[in-house]
Amino acid sequence: MDSDEEIKNSTDEVLEINKEKRDFKIELFLIFILGALLGITVKTEAAKRITIGFNDYKINAAVDSYNVSEIKKKLVEESTSASSDDQAGDPSAQSAGACH
Repeated sequence: MDSDEEIKNSTDEVLEINKEKRDFKIELFLIFILGALLGITVKTEAAKRITIGFNDYKINAAVDSYNVSEIKKKLVEESTSASSDDQAGDPSAQSAGACH
């Protein structure tokens, strides 16, 4: 009787180990499939939004692009005209720019 029970216990242990290995392989396979699907999704979305590489010459220039030097010139002109207006309108204005 003891030997039959030992054999049964050992076969149960072997079956349990095989089941754990099979479960691990299935989980690994499912993680691989999930990673592949996620990679395809990210690549598809990135291809729609990101354009870097040899196709750069095909990109249309943005109409609303900014010219930094032009903006800088306008700001300098505005600041000089504003400071000259302040000094011309208020004779008590200090040239150092101190607040009253």
